[in-house]
Amino acid sequence: MSGSDLPHRLKDLLGGVGARIGLEDARATGMLWEQWPSIVGDAIAGNAEPTSLRKGILRVRATSPTWAQELTYLAAEIKARANAITGSEIVTEVRVWTGPGEVARATPDPAQKPHDGSGTDAQEQPQEASPENLEKAFLRARGAWARRRSKPGR
Repeated sequence: MSGSDLPHRLKDLLGGVGARIGLEDARATGMLWEQWPSIVGDAIAGNAEPTSLRKGILRVRATSPTWAQELTYLAAEIKARANAITGSEIVTEVRVWTGPGEVARATPDPAQKPHDGSGTDAQEQPQEASPENLEKAFLRARGAWARRRSKPGR
């Protein structure tokens, strides 16, 4: 098979379009998501998660206003650590928002040491997404949508 017979990479086909529509380097973004507990520590990772990275703006969902405030104070440090781990200036700004629900995390690597300085891992193992939990979440979201639509002036 000659070089011209090989399929084209999507990145090459899109050219500069990916950057213009807000898609960042996928490898660096994946690394940021994977290394999130290393960037912020286990305690914060249990209460906040990255949700998007577009045009250098890392959006982080916190589980409560208290955690959102804490993350706002740590935004510059989170940005510096994220850029250090990815090896590029992929994050230019950190924006924090609050949303209900548990943080969806991958099962922690048992070989990875906690980064909160305590030497112990106080975090519980993440729960598996069961059909019952998904159904409950869907029903809560549907109820919230219905209440919002029923407000006068909508």
